[in-house]
Amino acid sequence: MIIWKGAGFMVAVIAFLMMLLSELSVETVFGDEHYYQAHGWPKLLAFVIAGGLVFFWARYLNQKQAKVFIEKETGKEVIMKPEHSLFFINVGYWSYILFALGLIFFFVTE
Repeated sequence: MIIWKGAGFMVAVIAFLMMLLSELSVETVFGDEHYYQAHGWPKLLAFVIAGGLVFFWARYLNQKQAKVFIEKETGKEVIMKPEHSLFFINVGYWSYILFALGLIFFFVTE
């Protein structure tokens, strides 16, 4: 089950698309269908690119203006800002998680 808030599901979509693009391009360049599975650097590259995309995308999401409401009873301002998370982790942290996953997949191969 995938749990997300706001646009958090896009982290999974970006990571999946980068992994797919990496596999297809490596298989095309090297002409070997098993090269991607046997080597870790294509996965590292895919995760680093996905992490970079998620990093800048999260910065864009965090730059959006928050809405300010005034509470009638107390007259205090309440700031409402949309949340974006995947598996209860803020989208901004997912770029670092993707970088770490890339390093793990670089060293763990078949």
